[in-house]
Amino acid sequence: MQKPVELILPKKIERAIFIEGYPGIGLVGHIAANFIAKELNMEMIGYVESPFLPPMSLILEGKPNPPLRFYGKDNIIIAVADIYIPPTLVNEIAREIVGYLKENNAEKVISLGGMGIGFFKEQMEVWGVGGSEEENKDLEKLGVKILKYGSIMGMSGKLLWEASKERLKAYALLGETFGDRPDPRAAANVIEILKNLAPIEISTEPLLKEAQMIEEQLRKMHEQMESARRRVEKEYESVYL
Repeated sequence: MQKPVELILPKKIERAIFIEGYPGIGLVGHIAANFIAKELNMEMIGYVESPFLPPMSLILEGKPNPPLRFYGKDNIIIAVADIYIPPTLVNEIAREIVGYLKENNAEKVISLGGMGIGFFKEQMEVWGVGGSEEENKDLEKLGVKILKYGSIMGMSGKLLWEASKERLKAYALLGETFGDRPDPRAAANVIEILKNLAPIEISTEPLLKEAQMIEEQLRKMHEQMESARRRVEKEYESVYL
């Protein structure tokens, strides 16, 4: 009988540091994971095989790719996804990943994601939670606000639970974001924390520049809308004066 999920990955990656960045709120984890893979010139080292995934190829730089991929360099593995994954399949994939990581004596499992707060503020923060009190202390030392109550949906939440059950060091990092649009600034904030948990040396400057461009476009749109609103109000007033 065919398994619902099969991981195609190298047999041995000792002391792996596994970083997950599947799509979620503000696409924070997705943007961060893809950015890291690109900046570190990582190669695709594997993918997820399942009859329950959509029949498709993702074309990147003129080449076909599977929608759920693993990139690797040294002992770092990054998991990215370019499609929405049904919850039942998330459960299966997370279990398979944690089984693989346990066999390979993984050092850490780190999930990256966003926390939608629905408003803007000067300094967007990073929240997080670890698989145990020890990991929470690690995060507190890095200035991460510990999530005491709430829920983490999707792959990030499931990986955190499955990894903690198997006594693997596990962390989930959530960058505050407005929540209704892709947020490279939140991705940069999450990466800055991640750099203290994994041997990743990259500049987040390109992400911050991208964020400034998006924010400038949104500001202009807002100004245009305000201007149009004032114009309509003036016209409305003149009709009744």
